[in-house]
Amino acid sequence: MKKLIVGFGTLIVLVALIVSVLIFRGNNSNNADIVENTEQQSTFVELSEPDESSVLEPAKETPVVQSTDTLLLYLIEEEKLAHDVYTVMYNTYGARVFGNILESESTHQSKVLTLLEARNIQDPRSSELGVFKNVELQKLYDDLVARGLTSELEAYRVGVAIEEKDIADISAQLAYATDQDVISILELLRSGSENHLRAFNKQI
Repeated sequence: MKKLIVGFGTLIVLVALIVSVLIFRGNNSNNADIVENTEQQSTFVELSEPDESSVLEPAKETPVVQSTDTLLLYLIEEEKLAHDVYTVMYNTYGARVFGNILESESTHQSKVLTLLEARNIQDPRSSELGVFKNVELQKLYDDLVARGLTSELEAYRVGVAIEEKDIADISAQLAYATDQDVISILELLRSGSENHLRAFNKQI
């Protein structure tokens, strides 16, 4: 009877040892999975961080530098545009400010013409009122005249728009003009446009 009890006790101890071993292995396996998952998550976070060296800097705009010929061809027709628009506004409303300034625009065209002739560049201007070789200026003329004909107040606002555009264009041209005679004329035209702008703003 004692041998049976001892044998049974030994069996219980062996079963307990086997169960302990199995539990220990299971815990180690789970710990290994946790460590592996943690490493994978850490690796994922590292890969998701942006690489500063791969970030491109914003592209810088390259300034468009016009040739002197192109500049002058556009400039003389731009002065003609102002003259022709003011002629239509003067004939429509009879306001003295348009009459005075359109005469000044004729003088401006003559100044630019001397620069064209000095370089043997053919004058692009049409002798017809409101006709332009430059497509952009042709559309601008049509739009401005249509707007100015809606009311006298809008006509003055058209004058402001023209002079502001002239000042902006001439300032941009001065940034890369190199010929001294061209620079002198551009500065003269800008000064005239600034005077015209003040005159139109007074009417508004």
